[in-house]
Amino acid sequence: MVPVIGLGAGGHAKVVIEILRLIGHYKIVGLLDPKWELWDTEILGVSVLGDDYLLSKLYDQGIHHAFIGLGTVGDTKPRRQLYEKARSYGYQIAWAIHPQAVISPSIEIGHGPTIMAGAVINAAARLGDNVIVNTGAIIEHECVVGNHVHIATGARIASNVHVGEGTHIGIGASIRQCVHIGRNVIVGAGAVVVDDVPDNVVVVGVPARILRRMEE
Repeated sequence: MVPVIGLGAGGHAKVVIEILRLIGHYKIVGLLDPKWELWDTEILGVSVLGDDYLLSKLYDQGIHHAFIGLGTVGDTKPRRQLYEKARSYGYQIAWAIHPQAVISPSIEIGHGPTIMAGAVINAAARLGDNVIVNTGAIIEHECVVGNHVHIATGARIASNVHVGEGTHIGIGASIRQCVHIGRNVIVGAGAVVVDDVPDNVVVVGVPARILRRMEE
């Protein structure tokens, strides 16, 4: 059993804890969270030990794997920052792939994926680092999903779609085949994207239209 520390102690962490327990490869030794009121409590039987300042100490104690227990609701930057912090200390990011996800043997996956129950990822798709494919989401064949992307629950991405780094595809959204979605985009819940989307925008609606632009 490989010891692993979790970064984050909220709802997303609970899902990842249960995935790792199902896999059976990791022993979860604790959680870290900046909310002091969570310290010395337990999440699904796992102790919250303190905050991220313990990362160096835990690494020196022989814990060299971590999982990112922070999800994203639109803004993926906090999760990315947490991932990069863990990597800067030398941590390997645990693979949290639910046994009931359906994953083609021909896909490519980067470091530290989180793939939930019922997700389907089809042939020759490519996923970057620190990607979340949430419960029941579908990524069709030959899609390219950039680093730090979150494909939310029930989203549907048709074939040959490119999703840029740091983008959040909202719950139940649908993306037409061959569409290119830029970096740091938020696709709203239930949106239907039929045309290319530039970087740093929020798109909503059916069909999806730009609601506003965001700063890089």
